[in-house]
Amino acid sequence: MQPLRTRYSAPHDALPRPPHWADSAVCRTSLTPDIWFAEGEDPEAVAERQEAKRACARCPSRPDCLHAALERGEQTGVWGGLDTAERSQLTLLPTAREPAPGEEATDGQRQEPAKSA
Repeated sequence: MQPLRTRYSAPHDALPRPPHWADSAVCRTSLTPDIWFAEGEDPEAVAERQEAKRACARCPSRPDCLHAALERGEQTGVWGGLDTAERSQLTLLPTAREPAPGEEATDGQRQEPAKSA
């Protein structure tokens, strides 16, 4: 008996990877990597963060980068055009598919906390 033949037998790693937002990010170019993680208030660190923010301002991936950094809880660096202090003032809100307890559900009904029996 012969083994069954499949129509496509290439290994999974041979399939092309779908595009990712970071593929077109400006930070992947020849900019000095240190500018993205310049910490402190000395003039050199401040200038490097400003250079990073200017690069982010022209980046098509900026919104996705910021969202990913907030999701991961990045503690240092410039991500999505914001530095550590600026990101610490933001909160990632739940999406419509994931309402927070006690918040409005997607159908406009207010969810009540579960009652224990």
